[in-house]
Amino acid sequence: MITDKKFEQLHTERLLLRRPTVEDANAIFSSYPTQKEVTKYLLFLPHESIQDTLNFIQWSDEQWEKKGGYNFILCSKADEGRVIGGVGLSLEGLDDEHESEEPTLPAGVARVSYYIVKEQWRKGYATEACKKMIELAIEVGITKLVAPVHPDNLASIRVLEKCGFQEDAMVCEMLVLPNLRKENLVGFGRSLSLSDPPPTLTWED
Repeated sequence: MITDKKFEQLHTERLLLRRPTVEDANAIFSSYPTQKEVTKYLLFLPHESIQDTLNFIQWSDEQWEKKGGYNFILCSKADEGRVIGGVGLSLEGLDDEHESEEPTLPAGVARVSYYIVKEQWRKGYATEACKKMIELAIEVGITKLVAPVHPDNLASIRVLEKCGFQEDAMVCEMLVLPNLRKENLVGFGRSLSLSDPPPTLTWED
């Protein structure tokens, strides 16, 4: 599955969401991926060199071009487009055939993820970005979003709850978070349909 290129740039009230390019490497590297506080609960180690960031951009391209993933950097409209985070959907489960040996999600299910640079925490950006991913998921035919989250990551849990997610035992997974030890995560899910639009949220919520 090749991701639709018309979604390579999306807008919210305060954010530009766009597909990362090699030209963004320095801006990304100087942002969230080098901050241990940000990557603590994520599935990648902090970036130690610009090459780590270039590898990430290559991975992102593979998601867009081959695996049906939507991966974005978050750029602040108020701060001249400065990179302040990232957000994405993993859509590998939408295809019936997969060349990858990695585990895939069931058809119609996508995993949402988001992360914000430490200096911009508690300003509603994660909620704003997650809401946009709900809108995108509905538009591309996703029927359910899931989000495994570490039980100590209370801020992320709060974002999911504000965006209409509920705890879902079927989503619980055993994942190795490279910055922590292997342990059970809390599963959150939200069923989607065109007749069930995302909640109306403002960034202050």
